[in-house]
Amino acid sequence: MFELPEADDAQRVADWVELELALDRESISKAWLTSIIEQSVGEQPSEHFLSDIWRVLSDRACRYRQPRFSVESNLVCRAETTEPIEPYVACLLFSLYSINQRRNDPKLFERLIAICVGEYLGGESYVFGWPVLKNIPANIELRVREICTKTREKFAESPQARYKDRGVDVISWKPFLENTAEHRSNQIVVLSQCAIGGDWRSKTGQIPLDAWKQYIHWANQPIKAFAIPMVIHDDLWHDVSTEAGLLFDRIRIVNHVPLPFPDAPLLDEIKSWIDLEIENARLQ
Repeated sequence: MFELPEADDAQRVADWVELELALDRESISKAWLTSIIEQSVGEQPSEHFLSDIWRVLSDRACRYRQPRFSVESNLVCRAETTEPIEPYVACLLFSLYSINQRRNDPKLFERLIAICVGEYLGGESYVFGWPVLKNIPANIELRVREICTKTREKFAESPQARYKDRGVDVISWKPFLENTAEHRSNQIVVLSQCAIGGDWRSKTGQIPLDAWKQYIHWANQPIKAFAIPMVIHDDLWHDVSTEAGLLFDRIRIVNHVPLPFPDAPLLDEIKSWIDLEIENARLQ
């Protein structure tokens, strides 16, 4: 069984239920969950709290494109799936345990987001964020110039050298199909910020879009996006949308994992990372 953090938060308990179903259990009953929460907080949860957890799980279950679990009156059951489970499990582990200062690798999440946003757009992505990936220039001006070359947009000026990534982790674009050697500028461009920690709410407005308009003279102005491994619940959805732009929470990320998965080395790295995290997250 996995450690249950924040047993008094319905959203967090729902994350934990999803993880248990994904890896350990075929079903979870209200009675069993009641006993687990009681062991964690020292008192039996109210029926209202349990109903909140079931409501959260029901909302999520119908939003995953490929069913992950089904919710009945007193039972949540694992659903069989042929899709790769690793991106889903990685998001759950990030969501549940990153705030405990456990070992995490934000580049894995950024690389996964690059694939999923590219899939959503039907376009391409570039992992821009700091620290940079192998074979990506460390100098921010060189990275901005490389983006201009790839997107065919016009370089204007470089960010100051003190900036590592100027708030942007992934840049994605959807070029038009044109019967030329190089496509033209003027396209959909998305500047994404990724956050995996429990303080993600404080990071929703950190992409300085006006500054990016000074660095690159976009033929069509870019939009900003925000990606987290958690599920953004309905009470926050509108406010976070207003602050952060296009949202990619766990449901949208998992729904846009392409099949077959296009980056075999990344999938292997995610699998290895999951194995290590599972050892740390399981109760001894």
